Amino acid sequence: MAHRDNFTLGGNISASTNASANISTAAEPVTVKVLKTFCYCVIMLMSLIGNTLVITIIYRNKRMRTTTNKLIANMAISDLLFPLFAVPRETAQILIGKSRWLVGGVGGEILCKIVNFSQDISTAVSILSLVVIAFDRFYAVKFPFKPAIITPKMCRIIIVFIWIVAIGIHSPYFYTFRLKTVQNDLFCVNEWEPAFDSIPTQKVYFLIIFVVLISFPIAVITILYTAIAIEVWKQKGPAERSCQERQRREYENRKVLKQVVTVVVVFVSCITPITIFGCLVHFVWNLKLPPEVDGLNFRFSALFIMHSNAAISPCIYFIFNKNYRKDFIEIVQSYTRMFSGVKPSASDQSKLESRVVHATKQSTPRCQYI
Repeated sequence: MAHRDNFTLGGNISASTNASANISTAAEPVTVKVLKTFCYCVIMLMSLIGNTLVITIIYRNKRMRTTTNKLIANMAISDLLFPLFAVPRETAQILIGKSRWLVGGVGGEILCKIVNFSQDISTAVSILSLVVIAFDRFYAVKFPFKPAIITPKMCRIIIVFIWIVAIGIHSPYFYTFRLKTVQNDLFCVNEWEPAFDSIPTQKVYFLIIFVVLISFPIAVITILYTAIAIEVWKQKGPAERSCQERQRREYENRKVLKQVVTVVVVFVSCITPITIFGCLVHFVWNLKLPPEVDGLNFRFSALFIMHSNAAISPCIYFIFNKNYRKDFIEIVQSYTRMFSGVKPSASDQSKLESRVVHATKQSTPRCQYI
């Protein structure tokens, strides 16, 4: 008995399959499985280390706790869900077969729901955070001499709201994902029955997620950054140079914009393949992946590119932001001393304190900048 391959578009998008019972894992060479597993292990380590460092750097230093950096930390927290849940699940499926599940009973049922739920809300949290960052940057550029509209307290509320929205949109997962036994094999499947007609409902749900969490946010982000680019170009006149503090920090401000825009471009690039794949599955292949397409590893490639975003994003922060690089070096040096038993000298401690004081003074400009 064969079953349709159901795909869900979550947070950003993530494909989950109800693999046909007659799919054999032996059809794929061992060398290919090893290579795929190795690639996933690499992005899992990079995601865990990179995002943990980003979170640590931002919350150990007060000068780094800007609105943009707090939202970046929020994205890093959500990105940790990929190496913790999505990557182990995909690695297991490479080795034992699509959607096959190793854990049975109530615990396996709960794990089936949580794994799919957690990885999809991660993408939702990331894209909603990028929308808020774009709005914050636009306001700062449009009204450079006004106080920031997103206060620290408001930022915390927004972050909580982002998680509530992401969780709410993907709450149906706790009903649709379940364990199913087919020919003595256990599968984690995505079915809307018996409450709903599975195929039409899944298509409608996919379309809602696509519009609410993909098309509309990306359109808003594109419009805001286009407006920012126009505003920055208009502000190159003499009036802007009347504020020496803004002129002094103009170079750094542009680097912040380059960093955020790069994060957005990479994020959109990483979710585009799985978005196209999801659209084809739902509206061209009618939720049944053709054998000739399955043999091309389209699903694996699209998912791997999406999951790799969690490993690439921290690299972007360290490349574009010297404060991240400095704090990373300080963290490495402190752990090196701790494990080697060497205490920092008085001169090193004095230099570190002077850098902190200098950075703190710089973080309070006379006029608002990007």
